[in-house]
Amino acid sequence: MILKYAPRNLDDKFSMVYFRMTHDNCWSRITENYDVMVHTLKLLPFKDRDVIYGLFELKVKGKHTLRDFMRELSRSGTVKKLVGLSISELKGNVYIVDLYETYSGMIQGKLSDYNSIFDFDLVKHGVEEKYAVIPSENVNDLKNELQTLGHVYEFRAKYFPNFYEVLMPYFNFSPIEMQIMLEAYNQGYYDIPRRAGIREIAEYFGLSKSTVQEYIRNAESKTMTSMKLFKLMNDLKRL
Repeated sequence: MILKYAPRNLDDKFSMVYFRMTHDNCWSRITENYDVMVHTLKLLPFKDRDVIYGLFELKVKGKHTLRDFMRELSRSGTVKKLVGLSISELKGNVYIVDLYETYSGMIQGKLSDYNSIFDFDLVKHGVEEKYAVIPSENVNDLKNELQTLGHVYEFRAKYFPNFYEVLMPYFNFSPIEMQIMLEAYNQGYYDIPRRAGIREIAEYFGLSKSTVQEYIRNAESKTMTSMKLFKLMNDLKRL
């Protein structure tokens, strides 16, 4: 037997939600007391173990602030284990921290329960500001659940047409575009200052400069489709 799945219009199947809230009984409230901003890089939820593994970047003013913040973070009741801390190679006042936190009662746990396929956040002054892409049918339930976790200052939602763009489809790029972009990166085309130009990349592939330049421009244009996501995030916040 062949089962056929006929979803409704893909343009309204998923929605982007934006919310800003304080989260009671969460380590994010510690940022009320320190000049610290936190952004989530990666979260891996394990509901059956009631734990979430998280990788975060911290922007901190001063090593004393970092020391005091980390000390209080390690004592938080929702942090099960503080794994490590390292300085980012990108900027001197940015640090990378990974930890295990509880699943139950956490915003990310709720987003996982409601099948989020994308999320982006920023935590500062004790307030969590978050975007997520979830099935449209789950929007109202998520809003109700969040209200049980703390005070929700704002909550907005909007249908997200072409939601799959946030997943960066691999087949957007042709094989030659992928090869040229990777080689351009390896040779230092995107370094500041540049270690290689179009001529060196063209010589490597045995192609003309104009051809390589066109491939790079096309690939860069496809890469910049992610800006559509940030535009939607900005538009939703301003509704």
